[in-house]
Amino acid sequence: MKYARSGSILILVADDDETMRSFVAGILESHGFQVLQAVSSGAAIRVIEDHDIDVAIIAHRMKPNDGFEIAKHVVVNGLGIGMVMVTGDPSTDLLLQAGQYEIGQVMRSPVDPDRLLQTVRRMIRARGKNPDAIGAGLSTNYSPEELMRRVIALASQNAKAKLGGPFAAIVTDSKGHILGEGVNGVQMRCDPTAHAEVLAIRHAAERHNSPRLEDCVIYCSSEPTMLGQALIISTGISRVYYGISHEEAGTPRLKELDIMKEIARPIKQRSVPHEQLCREEAMAVFKAWQETKA
Repeated sequence: MKYARSGSILILVADDDETMRSFVAGILESHGFQVLQAVSSGAAIRVIEDHDIDVAIIAHRMKPNDGFEIAKHVVVNGLGIGMVMVTGDPSTDLLLQAGQYEIGQVMRSPVDPDRLLQTVRRMIRARGKNPDAIGAGLSTNYSPEELMRRVIALASQNAKAKLGGPFAAIVTDSKGHILGEGVNGVQMRCDPTAHAEVLAIRHAAERHNSPRLEDCVIYCSSEPTMLGQALIISTGISRVYYGISHEEAGTPRLKELDIMKEIARPIKQRSVPHEQLCREEAMAVFKAWQETKA
């Protein structure tokens, strides 16, 4: 017997990466959806067997079996569940395989919140339900916590891909609409200015069509570097949210890493308000990266 709350819409989020799973689940829950989470393909299949799932958000890479095991179960049993696969590498082969297993959408990780919500709503309507009836409206502005969790997810992916450590940033307008994103690419690009917050500000300025970003807000996985701070002040960004502080990032061993030499330096004066947010989540990603450097 399958269980579902009367009138509810049930979304399954299956991912063995806690940061990514919590990020996706948080987006959906904040827009009125009821979310069930699974940490493996086997656990996800058990959830599907026990509940009337409308849409499954499935990570491609999971251990011991990947997300296609879930898709196979859905197809073989004719369950008609809408499926989204999230991957770090949406190759042509993966897209072809996704089509064979009736996966309706493949998204690059971490997912874009607006695109995820639009896709989920479309799949729910295809099942004859109305997502707007539960308050899952079309609003595209996000809370500071949601935005910081996206930053942390971007940072985690950048670290795992070994592209520049767990450093990411997002610039939004005053209503929480995303204008620009960036991840640290100093080593990969051989560009000493390719700090996460610098790249995010560049993208935001291009989209805003102005070098001035008054009333905009920046979210960073760790406190901005001195270069980033200078750019924040010069562009007029009004507020900074950060995950971990310079002091938390600047342990003696980490200071030996080239990437940390500037980050660990304290900022003596601040003309822009700073607020720490989602510290524990940001620290968990940072510590995981530390362990790979040990």
